[in-house]
Amino acid sequence: MPSFQDWRSLAQSTWQAVGRRDLSGLYSSQWPQARAELTAGFADELARPGGRVKRFLRASNAVLFGLAKRLAPARRVLFGAVLVCLVLSFSSHYDVRFHDGTKTTSYGIYFDNFFLWISILLLGLLLAMELVDKIAYRDELELARELQASLIPTELPEPPGFEIAAHNEIANMVGGDIYDFTDLPDGRLAILFGDASGHGMTAGLVMAVAHAAFRTQLEVDPAPAAMFAALNRILCRTGTSRAFFGGVYLLFSPDGSFAGCVAGHPPLLRTDAGGRVIERIGHGAYPLGIKPELSWEIERGRLGRGQLLVLCSDGVTEAHDASGNEFGEARLEAALPQNAMRPAAGMVEAIARAVSDFRGGGTPEDDLSIAVVRYRGV
Repeated sequence: MPSFQDWRSLAQSTWQAVGRRDLSGLYSSQWPQARAELTAGFADELARPGGRVKRFLRASNAVLFGLAKRLAPARRVLFGAVLVCLVLSFSSHYDVRFHDGTKTTSYGIYFDNFFLWISILLLGLLLAMELVDKIAYRDELELARELQASLIPTELPEPPGFEIAAHNEIANMVGGDIYDFTDLPDGRLAILFGDASGHGMTAGLVMAVAHAAFRTQLEVDPAPAAMFAALNRILCRTGTSRAFFGGVYLLFSPDGSFAGCVAGHPPLLRTDAGGRVIERIGHGAYPLGIKPELSWEIERGRLGRGQLLVLCSDGVTEAHDASGNEFGEARLEAALPQNAMRPAAGMVEAIARAVSDFRGGGTPEDDLSIAVVRYRGV
């Protein structure tokens, strides 16, 4: 049984952990997001002109409907009982009295304690059941997050003549970005870099399927055409038209030459030793997992001594600041020469920090991945 000291410790830890910014954010940030989610589909009705009372009633109606719609059917009954008891708890009193020829009118609204307490108890029961579901779902997300973390390498290979670094941030508990760098027995380097559609659990599952198919196909035939054909075939069988994978596959030779494919992914940037962009690799094309009969153009090139190949997911260029401006390709390309003299790891972290500073810190809106491959020469 929790003691008074337990409640006191909980209150103290809560007071220490929550600041003024957190409390103000409940209304300025979290509530607008929740309201937009609950009232999705009723934007036109809510935007209609009207007085404050009408707008309030329309918004309240949409929010309550959104809440009820997201509950399980049995819990909707409980939620309906809460609303009924809350309405019954209101009582009004209208009184007219005459005293010495003077008319006195009084009108008041009161709460019936019985129905008010019933509504509070039912609402607490409903909140407890929703909280239990959320905790169970969070545990599943934690397991999925651990699985995703195990798929993204923490230690990258160091093939002769190459310097490699990568960075990943996720928007939700589970992300959809993936990268992998694999040394092949014949001395070549295979790279997978991609972004599943959206973010969250669905994106994480698509990413896991793509990674498993990549590792399997490497043992069969690592050629770019064969790799993309295998990935596309497997993703088309296991996913839906809304669960696709925009990705890059590259196969490097020890002399710095490479062949690869780009599908539904931002172009790769090849730069000189000073970080100035000299080529954009990859054109607009369908992502993997949409149409089984598609094929992709083979991109070929070669990195000279000191040159870089920069790969970024769209979470980099599409990051927004507080005013809604995008980070964009221009800022990305401007950051490359400023950090070209750094080691690959320092360059990647500098780009990620520039995006974070532009965004104003906090959790990114979309998964963000960056990779840099520098060719040092044999």
